[in-house]
Amino acid sequence: MECDKKYITIQQLEQHNKPGDLWVSINGKVYNVSDWSKYHPGGETPLLNLAGKDVTDAFTAYHPATAWQYLNKFFTGYRLKDYKVSEVSKDYRNLIHEFTKAGMFENKGMAWIQSAYIGHDSGHYIVMSGHGWNKLVQLITGNCLTGISIAWWKWTHNAHHIACNSLDCDPDLQHIPVFAVSSWLFNSVTSSFYGRKLEFDYMARILISYQHWTFYPIMCVARVNLYIQTLLLLFSKRKVQDRTLNIMGIIVFWTWFPLLVSWLPNWSHRVMFVLTSFVVTSIQHVQFCLNHFSANVYVGPPNGNDWFEKQTNGTLDISCSPWMDWFFGGLQFQLEHHLFPRLPRCHLRQVAPLVKDLCNKHNLPYKSLSFWEANELTIRTLKMAAMEARDVNNSGVSKNFLWEAVTIHG
Repeated sequence: MECDKKYITIQQLEQHNKPGDLWVSINGKVYNVSDWSKYHPGGETPLLNLAGKDVTDAFTAYHPATAWQYLNKFFTGYRLKDYKVSEVSKDYRNLIHEFTKAGMFENKGMAWIQSAYIGHDSGHYIVMSGHGWNKLVQLITGNCLTGISIAWWKWTHNAHHIACNSLDCDPDLQHIPVFAVSSWLFNSVTSSFYGRKLEFDYMARILISYQHWTFYPIMCVARVNLYIQTLLLLFSKRKVQDRTLNIMGIIVFWTWFPLLVSWLPNWSHRVMFVLTSFVVTSIQHVQFCLNHFSANVYVGPPNGNDWFEKQTNGTLDISCSPWMDWFFGGLQFQLEHHLFPRLPRCHLRQVAPLVKDLCNKHNLPYKSLSFWEANELTIRTLKMAAMEARDVNNSGVSKNFLWEAVTIHG
């Protein structure tokens, strides 16, 4: 009976927003996931970013219908008082329902796009039908074949999806001392993801002052950073899921890859081979920067109840002909991927017009540029921040910092 139901306010829910006391709301029902967060397949970070909030849209985006049956054991007995669903969320959930009915989430397709993206897809559990098989594909395509830990990828990538373009929560925008997309970062903000201050010191100021020139050269060797980040995580004190399996996979890579390089006739050939492999993979690094570096940013964790809006503001699509889908891996439809991360990439072009219509209906941005235009805009964004870095006075405050504080999204 309705009178027997217990309710809490959104303000009361927000008090349960830390490790060991982590509550969330899904469809108006309140769940205590404090203990479960340590075992969450997507990691603890996404839950911490959305702790104390309604997470219905994020939960629906990331979980199949079969996941709902497991929620009851976390139910607190409380419901959210005055729970309402926005018109944007209603339309968004209806789209997910239609895609589910059409079987689009289950139709995995074939590896019709660059094999380099299979690791990405398996990380989103959209390659194989079973969780265990997906994990096997993750370890093979990520750790064994590329030398990049799938544990590191899921740790950072899930946080990026949940807190898309948050300057202090999204690790994909936290590249100081090398890059900064906003002068807000000149204030040495504390990263809630890494748990440390992102120091904007003298060296960072120098490097960022020329970032619009160094962007492409650095992208050519950006893979080295991923190797380093992998090792830093796997041998850190952080809790890492399947740490042993990940380390074993990395050992496999650092066995076969140096052995392969050693078979080349001389050192000049070996160096050129390694550098060429880095340059080829830089296409991916550049593309993902284009998708986000010039999009809107904000400060703080996501609100949870503006999932659709945050994704549209923080992403930019790259328009191209269908025959170029292979080159871009399908992920040029970055907004569509962020809204429907479980959707196989072969369907992203198909759903793009529906997403655009929904954005137009609710007066939300739908940004789609050509590859050339996206590069221009990204370099312009980097140059703007570079010029502001040069203007930072002795106190470490940019002349344009106040302006950005007023105009920043969030």
